[in-house]
Amino acid sequence: MTTTEKPNLFRKEALDRLSSPERLDQLMQVVQPRKWIPLTAMGSLIAIGLAWSVFGRIPITVAGQGVIVFPSKVTAFQSPSSGQIAAINIRVGDMVKKGQVIATIDQTELQEKLQLARSKMAQLQEQDRTANSLQLQRQGVDSNTIQQQRQALQQSLSATQSVTPILREKGLDAIQRDRQSLEQRLQATRELLPTFQQRLKNRENLLQQGAVSADIVLQARQDVLSAQTRINEAESQLKQLDVKEADAQRQFLQNLNSAKEIQAQLQSLDSKIATQAEQDLNISTNRKKEIQDTERLITELSSQLKGKSQVVSNYSGRVLEVIAIPGQNLRENDRIGTIEAQDSSSKLMSVAYLPVSEGKKIRQGMELQVTPSTVKRERFGGIVAKVASVSAFPVTKESAANVIGGAELLQSLTEKGPQIQVLAELQPDSTTQSGLRWSSSKGPEEQITSGSTTSVRVTIDEQAPITFIFPILRSWSGVY
Repeated sequence: MTTTEKPNLFRKEALDRLSSPERLDQLMQVVQPRKWIPLTAMGSLIAIGLAWSVFGRIPITVAGQGVIVFPSKVTAFQSPSSGQIAAINIRVGDMVKKGQVIATIDQTELQEKLQLARSKMAQLQEQDRTANSLQLQRQGVDSNTIQQQRQALQQSLSATQSVTPILREKGLDAIQRDRQSLEQRLQATRELLPTFQQRLKNRENLLQQGAVSADIVLQARQDVLSAQTRINEAESQLKQLDVKEADAQRQFLQNLNSAKEIQAQLQSLDSKIATQAEQDLNISTNRKKEIQDTERLITELSSQLKGKSQVVSNYSGRVLEVIAIPGQNLRENDRIGTIEAQDSSSKLMSVAYLPVSEGKKIRQGMELQVTPSTVKRERFGGIVAKVASVSAFPVTKESAANVIGGAELLQSLTEKGPQIQVLAELQPDSTTQSGLRWSSSKGPEEQITSGSTTSVRVTIDEQAPITFIFPILRSWSGVY
């Protein structure tokens, strides 16, 4: 009977080697050496992954939008007064200089006041010229008249002062001589009178005796009477000389008074000249004062017209926005547009706006990446910057407008509700074309200018990868 052989799963050569006594002490090879390579690589990767999950760090970032500006140099230019816009001299993108007139506000009322003031000024100046001419003519006539009066008075004064002492002296001398003569005659007559009286008495006695005639007695009586008459006349003449001397003294005093009156008239002329000069000065001063007041009014109105009708740029820079148009009525301090002031000493900064929930996580000194909207982040990365300041409260639109300027740009940056403002300093790098340090390249071959909109990523924390697994494990296990 033939026995059927069972098929064998192993080869005969393999069975022979295993059954050979020489190979019983050899280890059986389970895995071939060449197959250890992928196993080793896989184990290494797992070990590296575990080490990275513990010691590695994953950055936690928050994102926002922003714009690159010169810090605190975007400012609005406003209407200095209420009125209608007559002209706007700028367009968006224009470069303006400090002091340049960028718009004109119609100020018809001020212009009319200024025109009236100028007309009044011209009238006052013409009146002043005419008055000065007439005053000079009158002063010439008055000067000649007063000069003639002065000469006449001075001549009269000189004559009075020179003649009066002479007349007084001569008059008094004549009176003195007459007085002496009369006194001598009076003395002589008085001395003769007793003789005449004694002779009359003697002749009267002789007449009684009949020794002489009556005519001789009469002649003696006439001599006595004549002597008495001469005495009376001399005494009367002496009294007249006293009166004459008093008259001479009075005339002398009158002449002195006349001299004083002439001197007073001369002083009056001087006073008249001074008074007239003072009056002329007062009148001229009043005219000058009125002219000066009008000049000040013109200056003030011109300044007001310039200040209220001309919108002047306080900075040199680039116009970012113009929101007013000619013919538009404005109120005082209404915004006409915004300008970005140029300051060579300032550096570009990033202004970013993030929601309050994320912005509150940012601290000063944190690093962030600023990527302009014109640059591909995948290729160039972002500009490296450091947080300089973070607003403590959500910024108002007015505050943000003072920083970034344009209303449309402001609307796009703050349309997602309350925002935290973050200012960051762009880090310089002189080796790049832009002059700024980039995170993963040398940056684009272009200059980064103010007004460029950006996307911003701020690294607020770094965590080990394994910490991200714990929440998942807790959610699976239910253990917290």
